[in-house]
Amino acid sequence: MRSLEPRERRGAALIVLALVLAALYWLLVDSWFAGPLRDIDAQMDTAREQQRHYASLLAQGATVRQQLEQARHDPASSSSLLPGSDPSAVAADLMQRIADLIKAKATVGAGCSLTQRMPITPEQDRAEPYRQVKVSLTLECGIEPLMQVLHTLEYNRPYLFVESLSVRRAAGAPATGGAGKLAVHLLLRGYLPAAVKEAS
Repeated sequence: MRSLEPRERRGAALIVLALVLAALYWLLVDSWFAGPLRDIDAQMDTAREQQRHYASLLAQGATVRQQLEQARHDPASSSSLLPGSDPSAVAADLMQRIADLIKAKATVGAGCSLTQRMPITPEQDRAEPYRQVKVSLTLECGIEPLMQVLHTLEYNRPYLFVESLSVRRAAGAPATGGAGKLAVHLLLRGYLPAAVKEAS
């Protein structure tokens, strides 16, 4: 085996030096500084996304308060609030009304069907002038009937508010061709007048 020439020894030494420097960079700089900085950056992105989410919720709160104030001073406020006094019965009536609305859209576009519905009873603040009624719905809808359902729910009386909306491609949607149906989870909120306090 021949000995390396000076130029080859210098080249090999440079390669070894480059490998050592890369290892030192990874051990000292990347693992101690760059890696934690990337983690902090990811956490900041998450915090910014959460801030945007909560800011949008706060913006919706102003709209809700404005519409509730309009309903309070509206001569036809009885039609702005959900009819009835028992939140459980009102939630059942609301779910039936929504089921009828969705059934009416069954033949529009790709169609729409209600696959699950559930009432939610939120904690009530007795100091508030209105009580909340919430219903959770799971639908399988085409885009056109879904738009019609959402428009009807949000812009007709009694006032209903879309508190959360999750839309994804349905598991049984065709791989090719039209869009098929979407799997939609919807949380709706409505209000009814506060319970009348009984005289003691």
